[in-house]
Amino acid sequence: MKSPTWEDADLLLRFDVLAASDETRKAIDWFRTTHLGAETPNIHPILRDSPEFLYVHRFIELFETMGTLVKFNILNEEMVHDRWMTRSIWQFLKPTIERERREISSPTLAENFEWLAMRNQAWADRRTAKPKGRVAAEK
Repeated sequence: MKSPTWEDADLLLRFDVLAASDETRKAIDWFRTTHLGAETPNIHPILRDSPEFLYVHRFIELFETMGTLVKFNILNEEMVHDRWMTRSIWQFLKPTIERERREISSPTLAENFEWLAMRNQAWADRRTAKPKGRVAAEK
């Protein structure tokens, strides 16, 4: 794994700027209200003619680009996982994305977003797993 560079930091900060744009901010607020604020996540597909569908595409575009940059080693993967929880956003949007893949006959829609989310889950699992010698050292 390559070490993070100043270019990685710059790219990550550019994603923060994109996330701060009015359109993306509305999408993030909608996601937090709908998903994170609920006791049970709403996993029903978002209908194409709903206003929220634009929010879905905002996330797809953002995380598809991020996933592509990570996949081709242009953006440091560890930094992305440390900053963004793509796995939870993917899980929320997955039913809608899968439906879109079928309806528009595009099985590759959001494939880099999905790839990044799966790697983010594996990263989180590794971070929460305790090393074997750690329990004894904590006592």
